[in-house]
Amino acid sequence: MNRIFTLFLIAGPTSVLAQPVIDVPNIPLVGDITTIGLCDDIVDAPSLNAATGAMVTWDFSGLNETSEEQFTFVDPATTPWAANFPNSNLCGVSWDDAYSYYIVGSGALRTEGNALIIPGTPPEDTLKILLASDPELIIELPYTFGDGSSDTFSGTFQAGIFAGTVDGTIEQSVDGYGTLILPNATYTNVVRYHFNRVQVNTMFGNTATQTKEQWAWVSADHRFWLLLMEINGDGFGTSDLVWYDKDPAPAGPSSIAETNSTNFQVHPNPVAIGSPITIQRAGIPFGTRAELTDATGRLVRTYGSVATTLATDGLMAGAYVLRLTDTNGTTMATTRVILR
Repeated sequence: MNRIFTLFLIAGPTSVLAQPVIDVPNIPLVGDITTIGLCDDIVDAPSLNAATGAMVTWDFSGLNETSEEQFTFVDPATTPWAANFPNSNLCGVSWDDAYSYYIVGSGALRTEGNALIIPGTPPEDTLKILLASDPELIIELPYTFGDGSSDTFSGTFQAGIFAGTVDGTIEQSVDGYGTLILPNATYTNVVRYHFNRVQVNTMFGNTATQTKEQWAWVSADHRFWLLLMEINGDGFGTSDLVWYDKDPAPAGPSSIAETNSTNFQVHPNPVAIGSPITIQRAGIPFGTRAELTDATGRLVRTYGSVATTLATDGLMAGAYVLRLTDTNGTTMATTRVILR
């Protein structure tokens, strides 16, 4: 493992760079497929905790990527456990079959729980953490440097025949803003938040405590996290998690209602390879183009202006994201397409 974190705190007037604000446009959208670089670097907590304040430059250009993975964001109603998370309007599916159910609103990003597929001899089991009655506040929206929040959450967990209760606390502070240097690019207008989370699981009168310390960098110009680092403790030891977004998408709509109105549908979906798909959205402006990207974020096909019937000949089976872009190339709407 590497410890290659160079952190610079730039002194000087804070008026040089306007203080960025993070809000709903910076949260992922249904249909997003985000490609990340998973790294094996060690999280240096003392250095991270020292690199706070205004006009910080965080230099992580030396991160050691070991694999390329994906997060896919879907409508919770399309997942197997939708009934367990009735209030969620966004579900993030990670490369290791973990489903995180989010409530995205005008005032906060909350989580209603998680479902994790446990691999093994079929039938595979599922670990579920259910917080519908008392969701966990991840972060208040909007937020900017100097903000902070705290929250308690509670619920239950289920894993096969085992069940118990969950209680926890989370303390969060927005402790810096400035410039973030990653292996793929340099980003300005970046805000960092830092939280400490404690979760106590109780079963048959016995308790087990899990901890998480997380640092996350978000850009006012993009959606999804640019970089995430965390230290996880299970009571027996700790493990580190480090990843960065390899191709950040631009900031999106300003509300969930607007998100729902700008997303569109295609028919049929899933679609058999070789069969055409039809865009079902009224009032597509002149000059609108359609782009299809695969699960790695690679552009695989561009369709002509105002095309509403799109060919799938020559494509491979899998999950894709279809984007509508305006004449300037700005994303107007996205949806997920499955080819079989």
